[in-house]
Amino acid sequence: MHKFYTTENVPDSDRSGYWSQAICDALFKLRLSVASKGAFRGRIDCWDFTTSSLIKIDSDALESQRLRQDCDGEERQILLTVPVSGRVTFSQFGRTATCTVGQSVLELGEEPYDIAYGDSSTMWVLKMPAAAVRLRLGDPRRFSARGYDMQTGIARLFCDYLHLVARACRTGAVEAYPQMGSHLIDLLVLSMQSETDALQSQSSAVKDAHLARIESYVRKHLTDPDLSPRSIAEGCGISVRYLHTLFRDTGNSVSCWVRNLRLQYAYEALQCADRYTTVANVAYAAGFSDQSKLTKAFKSNYGLLPSEVLGGARPKGV
Repeated sequence: MHKFYTTENVPDSDRSGYWSQAICDALFKLRLSVASKGAFRGRIDCWDFTTSSLIKIDSDALESQRLRQDCDGEERQILLTVPVSGRVTFSQFGRTATCTVGQSVLELGEEPYDIAYGDSSTMWVLKMPAAAVRLRLGDPRRFSARGYDMQTGIARLFCDYLHLVARACRTGAVEAYPQMGSHLIDLLVLSMQSETDALQSQSSAVKDAHLARIESYVRKHLTDPDLSPRSIAEGCGISVRYLHTLFRDTGNSVSCWVRNLRLQYAYEALQCADRYTTVANVAYAAGFSDQSKLTKAFKSNYGLLPSEVLGGARPKGV
């Protein structure tokens, strides 16, 4: 689904308020300060992929704040901002990054931050559920407020795909939206995992390498309903005790993490379903021993039945 906001026909005196509301609708609650002394100009285009959202922001200079009280009571989201023109300066967790064309910055919506766009800036913003990113990346805080080069390696591949997706959005390829949204998150996570963090200790790097190998193993064996901490540890060549130690700082137990991974896989599979997909198909593919177990866990986690998500994903009349 595509929607847009533009100041083009808004009276000059109302543009600042209009733009503040538009930014809140497209991203989440932010406190804006418009730098323009004249009539502020801006346009936002949003494409909702269900698995994520792609947003293009074209505006005059502005500054925004995400306050602590703004973070409470909202669904947790993560933003990746990629400048097309102009610059963006972002501060979070005591770090500040200034990015221009060919770079990007990751922003955690669950924590306060400051952000400023330079004059006549155009930005692509990928908006993602924090849960989907955490399941793939672990704790994303160490990636926030750092400028990343998007012109080499997997990051370049991500950028190229982002622009392909943007072109597809303009042609109205609605049926491919969920898959494109998931692929963008997957490519972004791969590019983040390939980054060498100068502030990361050697022990932290070893831990992240183990966690990445564990995630890869679990994803390959997700269809196995008997996947357990013991089988995961054996498959990754580590002890069960060390496996639990690795997960101690993630905020999840191994079993809870696997369950969440199964549910996230099921949710995305239901959103991307074709006419032949059934809830039972998805349940078995996600490693649930039967449909009823998926339905119960899914309802508890998302407040929806799998059949409701499946029905919403299918074209009308199917």
